[in-house]
Amino acid sequence: MEKILVSTLYIVSTPIGNLNDITYRAVEILKNVDVILCEDTRRSRKLMTHYNIKTKLRSFHDYNEEKVLNEAINYLKIENMSVALISDAGTPLVSDPGHKLVKKCIDENIKVVPIVGASSILAALVTSNLSPYPFYFYGFFPRKKKSYESVLNGINKLLCTSVFFESPKRIKETLLIMYKFLGNRKITLARELTKKFETISYFELKDVDQMNFINKGEYVILVEEAKKNDKYSNKEVLKEYNKFIDMGVEHKKSMEIVSKELKISKKDVYRIVKILREDK
Repeated sequence: MEKILVSTLYIVSTPIGNLNDITYRAVEILKNVDVILCEDTRRSRKLMTHYNIKTKLRSFHDYNEEKVLNEAINYLKIENMSVALISDAGTPLVSDPGHKLVKKCIDENIKVVPIVGASSILAALVTSNLSPYPFYFYGFFPRKKKSYESVLNGINKLLCTSVFFESPKRIKETLLIMYKFLGNRKITLARELTKKFETISYFELKDVDQMNFINKGEYVILVEEAKKNDKYSNKEVLKEYNKFIDMGVEHKKSMEIVSKELKISKKDVYRIVKILREDK
């Protein structure tokens, strides 16, 4: 059995669905630390019961992060206890609370040990039909218009696979927004990973409007990288178009000129101009 280190924070990965997807080492750590910090004690107790782990659970989430952070530092630094941090599913800190705690531990010279395991991001990535590296993980797709516009304009130039989380209630709306800003791209959708009803779907953004989506289970969205000849963001295309409009050039002619100058298709110029002008 691995010796548990005192005054040490263990970052422990837990299953993302299938309870068997946990390492022997993770179970040992969870059984033998002094306290486990978790997002939801009710959800985590199911895992604890399955593996007969009787360690004390302490809730640690966005709403009590500051308070429990100080308690955890006290456990680690003053009481010389060992502490494990877990999330509801997968690897902690990835779209979950915990970064402040890890940073504080490092600032206080408290040892931090990663216990690796399941990750929905990597599971989706390696089963997609898209390039597995490089990739860029954004977390949950932004809800505010200005935020998602900024993100999607950046993706227009990004030569790597983009990865997002999204809720089942917003998945279709989000994909339609992506199509408006990115044009047609290959997409992989993964939901209920490692569970009984796991589904991994491969399609193109142009087909989203005709598709029906299951309103259950968080989605991982993977978006194809930009084409290497996509040198201009949507805003840059619109700016160039507006330059000719301001000079008095007719609408259709302005788009033709922009298409030739920037070496992009007339269809893409039309789509970008239409979307961005309507969104103002």
